[in-house]
Amino acid sequence: MAAYLDSDENFMMYRRFGWIQARLLLRKQKEISDMEKDLEVQDGFPVSGGPTDAHEATCQHKEDLLEALESKFTEYSRLLGAAREMMRMQRPSTSEYRNLRHYFGNNADEIDSLEDDWSLHQEDIVTLRPGREHAWLDVVLEKLLQSTRSKVIRSIFCSQEKSSKSTGPIVYYTRSRIDALAAAVITVTILILLVIPTYVLYHLTSEMSQGSRTSALSIGVLLIFTLAFSAVLSLFTRARRHEILAAAAAYCAVLVVFLGNIPDS
Repeated sequence: MAAYLDSDENFMMYRRFGWIQARLLLRKQKEISDMEKDLEVQDGFPVSGGPTDAHEATCQHKEDLLEALESKFTEYSRLLGAAREMMRMQRPSTSEYRNLRHYFGNNADEIDSLEDDWSLHQEDIVTLRPGREHAWLDVVLEKLLQSTRSKVIRSIFCSQEKSSKSTGPIVYYTRSRIDALAAAVITVTILILLVIPTYVLYHLTSEMSQGSRTSALSIGVLLIFTLAFSAVLSLFTRARRHEILAAAAAYCAVLVVFLGNIPDS
């Protein structure tokens, strides 16, 4: 199993143990809270819900308590930082998790049931693959490559190093080549979304008489292609909402500038 998980970055999936993290953090939090109340008593401050202790404790006892608090707080902050880092890790995509389950299903006789149990906690699994874009387009391209039986396609998208790792029906495709294909698809799509509307707008304003109908058609073309551009960004990339909004506004502005510079016929 270790060899399989290490064979490709898409297979590097492990549990983050979120429930254990919460239990450990709550325990440390309770210990620090109890020590905090003790320190308040030693300092002569009122404890929440309790009486005021007016006497001063010895300096040595307070120093020991502060040292213990420092140790506990260091452990707590380390656990808190580790939990935060794990929360930032990406969740595996549906196809990646499905491939993992297929591997366990196809090798059930060779894998111990205890080793298989961890993969059932889908909501608790994170992936260690680098934080690259993995959008809908990536999933579609990977499915197409997995379904193809062409040796030519496999030779293009599978390096010799990856080929040496695979035996039988299992094929490891080179991630950089898939990323290059995705970038090419996005580039061609963006070019199409720039060329087609400019062509349509040019003919609308040049070959048709100016009027309310032409203006309405031009606005309709701007609206449709701006929506199409936003959909492409949403499906083909992992752009955030404000990034999609900014890119769509810039795209619409380019078309409006082009429309305004077309000379009247």
